[in-house]
Amino acid sequence: MTDGNADMSRRAFLTAAAGSAAVAGATGAAAGQEGGGSEQVLVGPDGSLVFTPGTDEPLEILPGTTVEFVWESDNHNIVVENQPEDANWEGSESLENTGFTYEYTFETLGTYEYYCEPHQVSGMEATIDVVEEISTPEPANVPQVPDSAKTLGVATTFAMVATLGLAFFFMKYGGNYELEDDE
Repeated sequence: MTDGNADMSRRAFLTAAAGSAAVAGATGAAAGQEGGGSEQVLVGPDGSLVFTPGTDEPLEILPGTTVEFVWESDNHNIVVENQPEDANWEGSESLENTGFTYEYTFETLGTYEYYCEPHQVSGMEATIDVVEEISTPEPANVPQVPDSAKTLGVATTFAMVATLGLAFFFMKYGGNYELEDDE
């Protein structure tokens, strides 16, 4: 590089970028596993009779996570149906309207089941699972590299290395064919 402001080579830049990305990823993963974060559950979003997340599939959280329940429609409450023995979650049993929020920090491992009393018959029930570790499912549609593409990649790499090797050899040992004068 001839530019005085460009003190970093491409290799150094890529090494620094890869290192930074690895550190950021590891930090994010560690922070996600520590707990103490926050989650949000929508109560009656768009006027529907559900808790989102929680009704269709349980919300999984780590101990120490604070869940904020946000009312997005009127006349809902949170009645605790089941919880672990050592837990003391009382829910929010008074009927509330749009804009109301309620927070609770879940510390005890286990399953918490709750419902909206006026809408329980309509299926407005949900579950929160407090777990030691969040499970991440494997992606279903991971593309596979065909064997022919792998073979082509290996052959191309070999051809490039061979070409560079020959170029180096000819530049270092060949190319100067001037004859000396015998005078």
